[in-house]
Amino acid sequence: MNKKDSSNLIPTGVISRRMDNMSNGIFFVTVRDDYEQARQDYFPYIASAYTAIAKNFKKGKAYPVLSVKHATLIADDEKNVETSQFLVPTENGNFIWVQSEIFRFAGLDPDKD
Repeated sequence: MNKKDSSNLIPTGVISRRMDNMSNGIFFVTVRDDYEQARQDYFPYIASAYTAIAKNFKKGKAYPVLSVKHATLIADDEKNVETSQFLVPTENGNFIWVQSEIFRFAGLDPDKD
């Protein structure tokens, strides 16, 4: 490979031009109606302690997701589980990173049904 051909290579630690052009926005989520049942049925790898966290959010209320991050959990069977966490405001005005599985997508506009 000559030097002209290597101009499209991106060194480690440098964000690609495609990433520079990406944008994101706030979207809204609501807490699952029956989180405990959903956890048992679909997300058994999530600790039951997250059920207590889900109780800190009002059912039916739309919460803005301000940021999303990748997370790796260690399940009870010691396997790694890839998931994500949402940064959402709490009822007392703080912010908390919460497992995304606690929520359901509620749209891009909190005022629309």
